[in-house]
Amino acid sequence: MMDPAEAARIEAAFDEAQLKTHAPLVGVLAQSSASRDAEFLLGACVLALITPLPFLLFTAFSAHRIYIAQLLVGILAAALGSLPWVRRALVPRRAARSAGHRAALAQFALRGLDRTQCGVLVYVSLAERYIRIVPAEAAAVAVGHDQWQAAVDKALVALAAGALEPALSALAEDCASLLAKPFPPEAGREPLERHRFHVL
Repeated sequence: MMDPAEAARIEAAFDEAQLKTHAPLVGVLAQSSASRDAEFLLGACVLALITPLPFLLFTAFSAHRIYIAQLLVGILAAALGSLPWVRRALVPRRAARSAGHRAALAQFALRGLDRTQCGVLVYVSLAERYIRIVPAEAAAVAVGHDQWQAAVDKALVALAAGALEPALSALAEDCASLLAKPFPPEAGREPLERHRFHVL
């Protein structure tokens, strides 16, 4: 998904952005918000199980040929179900966004940002091509939803073009810029999160 050098550069971008504000800023990059392996495997099994029916009803194929066809359908369905672009096409957008939303909220709590008033989580899921900024209560009040959404929309354009590192680095910079005025940096304050970028 990402080589260590690239991850280190993004971590450095988050560290640099954090210098602009005392609001904790954390980034999380996930390959997928939810594992759908079981669902697609079950779908492949169901297709394989119903494959013999039309052959039995409408052809005079031998049991041997029907069995081969059943195996081929099962293997092909499982192989296609493992491809990211097939999964994106088959999973409803609403379901993908819902999974991303739940995963972002879980990471927000896991990283301890729920214990702050002004912390912000930047969550990116590659499989769903989903980005969500989750601000704590004070940060949500100080910075409007439209401003957060503008930062997300800008990053999504770069992400769609395959520029993952620039997208995440710019997103960290944009979030810090939005937080700098309401939550300026405080000298000597220990940041809540030492490692500000996490790859799942």
